[in-house]
Amino acid sequence: MKLRVYTFYIFILILGTVLIVKLYQIQIIQGSYYKELAEGNRIRLLSVSAPRGEILDRKGRVMAKNRPSFSVSVIPFEGNREESLKLLSRIINIPYTEIKNKVDNAPNRLQPVNIILDADMKIVSKIKELEDRLPGVLVTTNVIREYPNKNVASHTLGYVGEVSSEEMKIFQKYDVKMGDIVGKAGIEREYQNELMGVAGGEQVEVDAMGRPIKILGIVPPVPGSTLVTTIDLDLQKVVEEALKRRGLPGAIVVLDPRNGDVLAMASNPDFDPNSFAKGITAKEWKELLSVKKPLLNRAISAVYPPGSTFKIAVALAALAEGITDEDTVFYCPGSMMIGNRRFKCWTSHGRINFLNAIARSCDVSFYTIGLKLGAEKIARYARLLGLGDLTGIDIPGEVKGLIPDPSWKKEPWYIGDTANMSIGQGYLQVTPIQMAVLVSAIANGGKVYKPRVVSKVIRQDGTIKVQP
Repeated sequence: MKLRVYTFYIFILILGTVLIVKLYQIQIIQGSYYKELAEGNRIRLLSVSAPRGEILDRKGRVMAKNRPSFSVSVIPFEGNREESLKLLSRIINIPYTEIKNKVDNAPNRLQPVNIILDADMKIVSKIKELEDRLPGVLVTTNVIREYPNKNVASHTLGYVGEVSSEEMKIFQKYDVKMGDIVGKAGIEREYQNELMGVAGGEQVEVDAMGRPIKILGIVPPVPGSTLVTTIDLDLQKVVEEALKRRGLPGAIVVLDPRNGDVLAMASNPDFDPNSFAKGITAKEWKELLSVKKPLLNRAISAVYPPGSTFKIAVALAALAEGITDEDTVFYCPGSMMIGNRRFKCWTSHGRINFLNAIARSCDVSFYTIGLKLGAEKIARYARLLGLGDLTGIDIPGEVKGLIPDPSWKKEPWYIGDTANMSIGQGYLQVTPIQMAVLVSAIANGGKVYKPRVVSKVIRQDGTIKVQP
């Protein structure tokens, strides 16, 4: 019996010694490690997005700015998530599956995922009221993009939205991460690097439910640069109203022929970029993808037969080639037989000189000129004037159009094709911005300028970069 008691005490002594050694190892030797681990469970490093730079018109009037807002986000890894997400779904009226998919696909389990970018006070108050049942759901103050003139210059300004996984490949060079707001079109997209600024960060202590309770440290973000555009807001409104009165799809471009500045550029129908800044609904997105194509910038991304405006290019080619001069006289009986087909003019002009043929847009006169020039020469001079190629305007989405010639057609080219080309019809396809550049070149004596919509970039340190 004494031996058993003695053995038991020896066992207790050995076990106690082992426990003391282990506690010493944990608390003293590895204490700093476990302290860091515990700290890591209650401390978050959160990225703080920089406010985007403002966009101004040529007179300094605001076209795009930021305003304070509340955003609702979810930290993906926080516990009891299913119940909290279902409750959140009912509060904000967004399907549970939509919220869950967004949270599940988050690349960083510690970084909050944006659910609502511009929450109203009713939603904010309800979340605050039920925060004990919403672990990992955060309401934070933020800034949201605002376009005070709504639809005005919407295609030129573009819009912003949360970066998609597909866009991450494009924006990697800009130090963009998932959840960031980026430019999606127009100036917002083209000048993303200048507008985005430099993100900051916060070291935040959180409670057991993942809610911030104390900011431990902060690196303030650096706001983006301010852009001064070439747009005249008053003129922009005038051309947009003119387009809307017609009620038809189309575009208007107004250039300063002295330097290529875009004073106004309108496309109809248009859209309100504020819809994207707040987070667009599926219904709104469907409407924007309708047959009317309101997102299409018809000034640079749509092509049309130039019609009689193309006669300017044909006239220049004829003068350069010595085929005609200002004293040349044509006879227009109202139509002209070309091959076995009669090509009509819009009226009978009778005897008409070269200058009046341009002024009165006489088709018969230009059929005559075009047939003498030939399709190849017409095409060559059209390209010299910038048609059928990118103008280089500083917003994305520009298309080239088409200046056809016999080699392009790859099948018989008839003299009727040349006649149609002479009056801007047939296979010709140009953009409104190209025609504006052509007319500007005529107005300034022959200089073809690259059009621009941004004239200056004003950085936060006060330095100014003038755009070419």
